[in-house]
Amino acid sequence: MGLLDIHCHVLPAIDDGYVKTEQFETMMKIYSECGFSDIVCTPHIYNPYVTTNIGALRTTFAWAQEIAQKVGITLYLGSELYVAEQEKLAALPIDDRYVLVEFSLSLPPARLLDRLQQLIDERLVPIIAHVERYRWLNPRSALLGQIRALGCLLQCNVEAVENGDAMAYVEANLVDIFATDNHGDETLPLRLASLITKWPAVGERMARLL
Repeated sequence: MGLLDIHCHVLPAIDDGYVKTEQFETMMKIYSECGFSDIVCTPHIYNPYVTTNIGALRTTFAWAQEIAQKVGITLYLGSELYVAEQEKLAALPIDDRYVLVEFSLSLPPARLLDRLQQLIDERLVPIIAHVERYRWLNPRSALLGQIRALGCLLQCNVEAVENGDAMAYVEANLVDIFATDNHGDETLPLRLASLITKWPAVGERMARLL
């Protein structure tokens, strides 16, 4: 198995990603050349700031899956679930095991731990997307300890590790996953591969995911 990117928005015309249809195969080739064998597409679900073309999601993914397979990439379909006040948390699980979740940057959702437990009760492991972004959370907070105690995994974005925003999490050995959160940047696969090499403990955790 090669490398894994578990968080990206590269499906054309689905959400706020900017990969065009004619660019998709090139993006897959770049991932393959950088050593990736597995990519999870995670379009936004219930995000109040992003419009997602749910109607075209399945057909677009099937088309993308065929193209990716030609260059040796296994493509998975998941989602990035925005957890707020919705009555029921519904998402596309990743490999029927994980669910990528995001929150408001400024305030945690009400009953956050209860909402995460709802997903766990459905036998899903929540992955906290770009954990470094949430101003109400930090590596030393009691809330983060409670989130970890539930069994949630923490994901940091490549850019945040590079610019230092996520380093407090990395240096505290709290990071389970590096990912690109790629919306169309062709430099990100190589940058993610470099991070995994630099922080092999995170790479080992990622290698056990799928």
